[in-house]
Amino acid sequence: MTPVEAPERDRLDLPTHPPRFQQRIPTPPLSTGWRWGFPVLLVAAIAWSAFLVVEGFDRVLESEEGATLDVIVDVTAPGFEAFVEQTWSLLVVSEDGESHLTGVTILAVADRQNGGGTVLVVPPEALSGGQTLAAAHEAGGVDGLRDAVVDILDVEVSNTALLTPSRLRSLAEPAGTIQVPFEDVSVAGVEAPDYLGLPFEDPMLRVARQEAWWRAWFATVGAASDPADRLPAIVIELVEVVTAVAGGNVRVVAWPSPEPGTEWVDRTVVETFPFPIPAVPGSRTTVRLLNGNGDFALDDIARELLVAAGAEVSVVGNHEDFDLIGTRVLYRDPASEAEAARLAAVVGGGTLHDPMLSPAADLTVILGADFVAEHGTSSNGGA
Repeated sequence: MTPVEAPERDRLDLPTHPPRFQQRIPTPPLSTGWRWGFPVLLVAAIAWSAFLVVEGFDRVLESEEGATLDVIVDVTAPGFEAFVEQTWSLLVVSEDGESHLTGVTILAVADRQNGGGTVLVVPPEALSGGQTLAAAHEAGGVDGLRDAVVDILDVEVSNTALLTPSRLRSLAEPAGTIQVPFEDVSVAGVEAPDYLGLPFEDPMLRVARQEAWWRAWFATVGAASDPADRLPAIVIELVEVVTAVAGGNVRVVAWPSPEPGTEWVDRTVVETFPFPIPAVPGSRTTVRLLNGNGDFALDDIARELLVAAGAEVSVVGNHEDFDLIGTRVLYRDPASEAEAARLAAVVGGGTLHDPMLSPAADLTVILGADFVAEHGTSSNGGA
């Protein structure tokens, strides 16, 4: 019988383990030169790369073609630009001991560095969306009242502060007794809640009394060398806002009637909120406002015109020179052409499409000499 040859996998001369378990042949050891030389070369390469990056960066900074520019801090210098801070404001809600609304006051800071601002006194009987502010407060509390006030003004407030009787006393007492010209009476701080909350048959009389008290109280606080000396020694936003407003010129404005009309409200908003926060984010066209004529006194006029037209001035500054003849509204996006034309009619200028325009704002308004001729008396009035 002829023997059958065993399959290859059963042969003794074949490996008895799968290939992955075979004994590996050790690699020869690295030479001493390669073992130490390669790391040295790697470190040297990294160091040389870093040197090239730094050297290249210095060359760019020193080159004339890519020279860096010094930051312009002189607000009257050509080319100066700065983002503006939106108007810091506080909705002050006054309640009596039973949580009924007794007063609505808006404090708005005109200048955070130099102080000053507006105190806007609004009656709880003011109408918003077919209901009074008192009704909005009763239904939705402070948040509901805030929504109703924003609906009237069409601008947002930075924050709210609730003044209960005890909080109002704490706020008023450090200033001492003040003389209120409305009824020619002296009102101590402890008496402030009762004095301000007393209802009248004619609600506008209470507004007149509150206006007179706020005016006298701010005058007393602002008369101190440091307004903080006549305020509570606590760090809260209400005290900070009052300190800022009292530190400069203070305007106290009373709402004239429960429904004063759109024209009065719009004008008051422009005067109270130099750089308003949109009631709805993104609802206002952002504007980069540049002076191209050198008459800086007219910048505020242009800002007021633009804000009244529903725009939001987000950047202010100067053009590269002050020799521009015609006012222009520049737009980058062709879809903004109609809005540019609308605002050009407001400031009295033309429009220009510039695809390379700064993206800092939707539109750029550059005031020329024709704006001075229309609104000013000199070509260098603010220089």
